Amino acid sequence: MNQNKTIKQEDYQRASLLLGKLFEVETDITDQINTCMGHYGVEGFFQNLESFDFSAEVFEKLDAVRMVLFGLGEEVVPKGFIEKMTGAKGGQGHEEKL
Repeated sequence: MNQNKTIKQEDYQRASLLLGKLFEVETDITDQINTCMGHYGVEGFFQNLESFDFSAEVFEKLDAVRMVLFGLGEEVVPKGFIEKMTGAKGGQGHEEKL
């Protein structure tokens, strides 16, 4: 059974509005997200995220969404990213307890 993957403009608008609310960003950024998604599609938008002119803060948030949507494998999440974001050193010191 073929699944219809067509996304309508109102779907892009809804997605960009939800991202805008999630990130608590200005309306112009929400409009920019909507325009980019409409032009590139959702997958293309996230694949080309680095090419858009978002502030560092907005880019970091969109990049986090991209990681959730497209996987958390090593090719998507560089080594040290989780530690950098959380300040955790991942098991360091636990080996002494074993």
